[in-house]
Amino acid sequence: MGFALDGTIIAADGGADFLLNQDIIPQVLIGDFDSISDNSLDELKKKSKVLQFPKEKDKTDSELALDYCVDGHYDSVTMVNAVNGRLEHSLANIFLIENFVRKGLSLHFINKENEIFVLNGPDRIEIACRKGSEVSLIPLTEQVKIELINGFKYPMQNEILFRTHTRGISNVAENEMLSVKISSGILLIVRGR
Repeated sequence: MGFALDGTIIAADGGADFLLNQDIIPQVLIGDFDSISDNSLDELKKKSKVLQFPKEKDKTDSELALDYCVDGHYDSVTMVNAVNGRLEHSLANIFLIENFVRKGLSLHFINKENEIFVLNGPDRIEIACRKGSEVSLIPLTEQVKIELINGFKYPMQNEILFRTHTRGISNVAENEMLSVKISSGILLIVRGR
């Protein structure tokens, strides 16, 4: 998985292979290096800041990379392919959101098929979208207080979405610009690419 943040590119272990295949050299490589190819590791030892951790550790490489971001006082992080592939890693990365949002990071996820925007209330966001696209609103916290959503087929105003219900799944974009405003909670906005 790769991270792009405030102009700095961080590779979490095997994410370096993905980046190098795109001709992108990360400034930082973090992990226990159990999934990176030997060729990539050799190349990045010459070109990047390398932070190696023991294989037996209590954190995933993704969490180590996010710790690095917090320690470096970064504001915004885009996680590439962090929600993709292995289900347990995808779930762990989603559940890490709450911890790191509370530490002040603005998080955003992107993979080949989806983009996930994270709102930590009170907050609002404007999202460009193709008309007819499905967009899901998923509470990460127990509940999210929706002040208003605009541009959707199924509008909401002054409603509560609960994590244990599916009310916000598969709404439809009726405009090319969507607006979501929440007053509390952490909301995931999942848009297809």
